[in-house]
Amino acid sequence: MSDGLHSDSTGETLEELRIRKDNQFITALSSRQMEKRMRLYRQALCAPFEEITKKEYLERLNVLPPIRKREDSFFLSEPYYGELAEFCFTRENRFFKGIRSVCTPQAILDKEVDRHMELIRRKAFLLKGKDTPIGDNDTDLWHMTPYSFSVDGKAPVFLCNLVYRDDRRQARTDMTHTLKSLRNSHYRYCWGKGPYETPDCLMDRAFQENLTLISGGCFFQYPTNRESATFFGQVKETGEEFLFRIYDRDYFLYLLKRLRTVKRENCMENISDSSTLKAIL
Repeated sequence: MSDGLHSDSTGETLEELRIRKDNQFITALSSRQMEKRMRLYRQALCAPFEEITKKEYLERLNVLPPIRKREDSFFLSEPYYGELAEFCFTRENRFFKGIRSVCTPQAILDKEVDRHMELIRRKAFLLKGKDTPIGDNDTDLWHMTPYSFSVDGKAPVFLCNLVYRDDRRQARTDMTHTLKSLRNSHYRYCWGKGPYETPDCLMDRAFQENLTLISGGCFFQYPTNRESATFFGQVKETGEEFLFRIYDRDYFLYLLKRLRTVKRENCMENISDSSTLKAIL
């Protein structure tokens, strides 16, 4: 908007654009503001590394000559987005991929790879607390059992509460799902509720289908000692609830950047009291 009022490409004012796009949130940005948002978007694309098979690794290596190559790592020559490209590496006869800038200094890549290998080697122990009855009526008692876990012998951190009344089966099924998620993420986060296995699955669908994530005041809650962050809310268009508990600082910062890439609303009335209570538990 060179004249401060009309779009250079269409000649429309900001209000006319909002009406045509049916989007009241459209706004104008300066070049500096735009570059900041693009930088955050590029950072959000640099997801944590994930494991692939040897066959997938070799297929990527041989499809085209790599743009950067070492004995145990390479960048695909085909760009993913701008200067970002798929980065693959192998360690201990295991194979991994991720998205990184081809301009990333080798020292930083090595540091990230070492950090990831430390993550996947971690060992944890599950700790079960005391079963506590909830309620005054003996005929309608609920039970709550707290669980925590300790990684590499460090101080235990809270995982979740197993809550049930008469039938433990559903609670145990949910607990199994939570533990599987925790192990698969190498103890960086765990699933708590909803149809999405990981925060990335949730973000991918919200981005691809232009869905809106809504929160009941805020998307994150923190315990007093800040040992974790509970990420929860709903998908506006489907009513699906989601809840994840985040334990890793680097993953938390990555999730904050990913959250900027999808539509978000603060709608206290859309989150029920019962949902908020479950999230706190």
